[in-house]
Amino acid sequence: MKRTMLAVTIGMLITFNLRSGFAETAAWKNGGPEYLYPKVGEKPPNHDRSYPHDENLKCMDCHKYDGVDAYTAATMTLKKSKVGRMSRSGIEKAIIDALKGNGNHREMYVLSTSFNDKPLATCIEFTLDPKTLIFYASSEKQTEKLFHMAANPDVSMVFVKHRDDGKYFRDPLGVQIVGKAIQLKASDPEFMEALNFSLATIDIPITPELIEYIKKTQLVTKVIPERIVIANSEFRGKGLHFKQIWEAEAK
Repeated sequence: MKRTMLAVTIGMLITFNLRSGFAETAAWKNGGPEYLYPKVGEKPPNHDRSYPHDENLKCMDCHKYDGVDAYTAATMTLKKSKVGRMSRSGIEKAIIDALKGNGNHREMYVLSTSFNDKPLATCIEFTLDPKTLIFYASSEKQTEKLFHMAANPDVSMVFVKHRDDGKYFRDPLGVQIVGKAIQLKASDPEFMEALNFSLATIDIPITPELIEYIKKTQLVTKVIPERIVIANSEFRGKGLHFKQIWEAEAK
């Protein structure tokens, strides 16, 4: 009897503790945990190197406790600064130049997708249309990333320029893209135009047989960017912010 009651008591304690733990983990107050935010007055030694001083901006303009992700804090508040910002056309030119590849605007990206709150990062080649800043890629059907995008079109991509010296912290060149993915099937009117655009950057013979094979076995993914952030160490030498932000114009 004593053993039975002891077992029941232990079981209840374990259940209570597990439930308490889940409740504590699930709790998320507005802005998230305070430990994610720097204290007012704490400034990294290289802060002014990355962010030209704007006397009209205070620390709390960038670091106030009100967000649920990084873009409600420091990075996106760069848009508030009147100092060190490039023109929209200047940012577009910098993005296109950074993603030029071998002159054909084809580069390798890390593509991040999510399905049922489970993230997935994969490597994929996209070709950028410099006229529209839209990205195109063809890929085999029935891959995990395609199922993710079919269920959730919100995607993020990142490109980092390779450095032989490994000095990514001091002199990086990277581009982050956030946008919507559209999957084009062979029956879609835009499919062939998008496919031909993507295939034109591949150094292989494009035969009618290959086209027919691709139409049966592949999809073309079209990513329309909503926000592009480019980080380029060369901006600092021009008195500009290390990061520049491009956003799609509201329709």
